[in-house]
Amino acid sequence: MIKILIAEDDLLFAQTLEDFLTEEGFGVDLCSDGIEAQDRCYEHHYDLLLLDINMPGLSGLELLESLRKGENKTPAIYLTSYKDKETLLKGFEMGADDFLKKPVDLDELLMRIYALLKRSHKTLQSVEIGIYTYDKEQKILLHEQKSIPLSKKLASLLDILTEHPDKVVSKEQIKTRLWEWDENPSDGALRVYINELKKLLGKEHITNIKGIGYRLAL
Repeated sequence: MIKILIAEDDLLFAQTLEDFLTEEGFGVDLCSDGIEAQDRCYEHHYDLLLLDINMPGLSGLELLESLRKGENKTPAIYLTSYKDKETLLKGFEMGADDFLKKPVDLDELLMRIYALLKRSHKTLQSVEIGIYTYDKEQKILLHEQKSIPLSKKLASLLDILTEHPDKVVSKEQIKTRLWEWDENPSDGALRVYINELKKLLGKEHITNIKGIGYRLAL
């Protein structure tokens, strides 16, 4: 799971970000000042940093400067109210990879996150599911040096479920993405694919939420 640290002293905004990114399948930690953020970066591995500039303890600029001097190369995006070029330039000099101005459009933030993770070669292409590793790029399940190839439909279904681990994904959400516009989706066909996944992964990993959809447990 991709881990993101949010360093933001506006608690309401930070919790909004946390809720949004958690729903998108990321692991999220929150902290409200620069010193705590610095400590967490040395104690834990993160794949991405979302930083405010104005924070108590250490500013976002001071925090990133310190991390970069310590050879911490974790990609970082500033979420800031600053608009002057001098501050933005300073942020890039400290080692920022991107900026988004507040108020932040969450969909745009998500696109920036994916783009930055891709550029930094952080993989979103493998997920641990019990004893298996699902390689989303190769569309195979891996276990003890053995690989199990998946059909296009099974791989697409697993892609959808792994985007929302431990969350209920509705049947309509799945059918909209699993079938092309000129195909005829049905609950019966979906159950067939779900049962095939259960046989591969184990029934304990996929739960049927009656009348609603399905949940994947990692």
